[in-house]
Amino acid sequence: MPSAPFVVPPLLLIVILLVSAVAKLRDPGDTGAVFAMLELPKVLLRLKAHRLLPYGELVVAALLLLLPGGWYVVAATLTLLVFLAYLVVVARALTFPYPLICGCFGELGLGWITRRTLVRNTLLLAIASVTWVDALLRHGPDDGVLGRLQHLGDGWWWLAGVALAVLTTGLVLLEGDPPIALPAEDDGEYVPVPVPYGVVDGPDGPGALWRLTPTAARFLVFYNPVDEVVDDLVGRLPSWQEQLGPVVVHLVGPAEWSVLSRHHPDLGQLLLGDPDGETRRRLGVGDLPGAVLLGTDRYLAGGPVTGLDDIDDLVAAAAEEIHAATAPAP
Repeated sequence: MPSAPFVVPPLLLIVILLVSAVAKLRDPGDTGAVFAMLELPKVLLRLKAHRLLPYGELVVAALLLLLPGGWYVVAATLTLLVFLAYLVVVARALTFPYPLICGCFGELGLGWITRRTLVRNTLLLAIASVTWVDALLRHGPDDGVLGRLQHLGDGWWWLAGVALAVLTTGLVLLEGDPPIALPAEDDGEYVPVPVPYGVVDGPDGPGALWRLTPTAARFLVFYNPVDEVVDDLVGRLPSWQEQLGPVVVHLVGPAEWSVLSRHHPDLGQLLLGDPDGETRRRLGVGDLPGAVLLGTDRYLAGGPVTGLDDIDDLVAAAAEEIHAATAPAP
């Protein structure tokens, strides 16, 4: 009779692959941003590997669950290679001179890549290795995961206990969404807050919002292409850019960059996409048009504000601060 304990490792891997795939499908932009932040070969983004990855995880999970006998070894080998690749990527990320965000499970596992991430992925690789060795020792028609589940007998009680422990641990460790940035007022003074994690789509594909700010402060203007004020808004962009000087002004629309660029081909690099509106929501921009000013220190330097008049006021206030900071000393 099949041994119940050795059916647990592949079941855990199947659940992990399913959770990872569903999370990535819910937030495909996050996966693309992680590809960009990890400086993986750009050909992967051009081939839409970040969009294909969750489907690959679903396929591997299905093979691991369904393939019997000798084919089960193939499925276990694919699973081992997947988790080995993930471990290599995490280990490489730790060699970077700056911290990186891990989106291994979409927003569900969003956080900094640390040595703890490396330990977690090492553990997952160890579980995949146990599964692979166990698969090498089993060649019967019922030696796949599904076949062994059908012959567990009393082992189901043991397996149910493990599943309950895993579920309880997951609920305890589950984190919510990253916080939304809402600047506070302290005795009338603007209190900056950290720029939240977000993803925007640009000419080079999706990327993390944080990658924009180290090179220059950014003034993000969110808009609706079908709004009646859109022509007025686009007409004010040159004036805003002139007033803000070194701050780069971006027009951020609710679609992918390739779609927005067809409507505004003259804006090119200054266009950014926020297809699902998630980045706008995290920045606290409610109604459209709205704007925020991101500083090079990864803190909000102004906003959020909504409405053309309030955006004009924010530009004027920011321009005054920039002029005061850059003016020669008397």
